[in-house]
Amino acid sequence: MFNPSEYTVSTEAEMPTSSGAGADGSAIKCPNEQNPSFSKVNVKDFTVKLLFDTYEKKSDVRTLTNKIAKLLIPTVEGVTNKMLPVCKFVWGGFTYKGWIYRLDQKFTLFLPNGKPVRAELTATFKAAVTPEEYKKNMGMEACRKVWKVKSGDRLDLIAQSTLKNVSLWRKIAEENNINDPLAFPGSNDIGRILIIPD
Repeated sequence: MFNPSEYTVSTEAEMPTSSGAGADGSAIKCPNEQNPSFSKVNVKDFTVKLLFDTYEKKSDVRTLTNKIAKLLIPTVEGVTNKMLPVCKFVWGGFTYKGWIYRLDQKFTLFLPNGKPVRAELTATFKAAVTPEEYKKNMGMEACRKVWKVKSGDRLDLIAQSTLKNVSLWRKIAEENNINDPLAFPGSNDIGRILIIPD
């Protein structure tokens, strides 16, 4: 019912351990073992406090807070699948999308009959990440790409598929020391791993 006075959101860049793997084994290995390398970005939980007040109307504030509490009850999809609803918090240009997995309700004002008329809710969200956001957070677009050569491949088609630009076939040829692009791929090239330049 009122704008929150604060909210908290954290983002964490995960670094791999000295073995070259993150805590969950998902690290992206980089050629330079001397420097710490990036593993992935973790979008941490988001917490916001919400204030509800029905004192002037003398009505039970739980009629409003129960609507938020119901967001923790899984919705049934089909027969066997249950999922929490995805919620979106939007305020002042900031957006966070995720599931509310924890809700603390604190009732602070009551009518003489004990009916609560003011409540402070602390909602904690877990991020809902799209496949595109996952790739971005994992740094996949910043990693060096490779291509395994198969029969019928052409440098221009490889450039279009990997770099989204046909004219960059020369860079692929230079990076992989392909001296005769018109004869590519030869019988010795099938199964070869090409390095796709950044």
